[in-house]
Amino acid sequence: MAKWYAVPTTLRMSAGEYRANLTGLNVVFGAVLGFVLAGAEDLTTRDFVYLLVLSSAAVVTILYLGSSSYKLFYTILAVAVTILLPWLVESGGLPAIPKLQPTIATWLAMVVFLELLPRVKEPPEAFQPD
Repeated sequence: MAKWYAVPTTLRMSAGEYRANLTGLNVVFGAVLGFVLAGAEDLTTRDFVYLLVLSSAAVVTILYLGSSSYKLFYTILAVAVTILLPWLVESGGLPAIPKLQPTIATWLAMVVFLELLPRVKEPPEAFQPD
């Protein structure tokens, strides 16, 4: 039964609240990334595809961090990709995109912060034979 009339008594997130936080971060930063890449339409098709691959790799590592049980591995991988992003952009012959790394880094920091927040332990799912 919903507790629409109550105030939470703990700062621990439920699984639903955790998913809502991740979804909200992904929507906001996905939109911001769209603004950051808005000037890229003048690139050649090859350069644009390269930029999309780099951006996608950074975003996917962040999404994996929020979805995988290998939290430490994906945190390290996402940090490495974020640090290397300006070098990868410039080594691909693209002009610098000054707001790309800060956008990815902030998104990553928010997801890491979310991962560190306490959560409610969910009861194990009951076995349901097929």
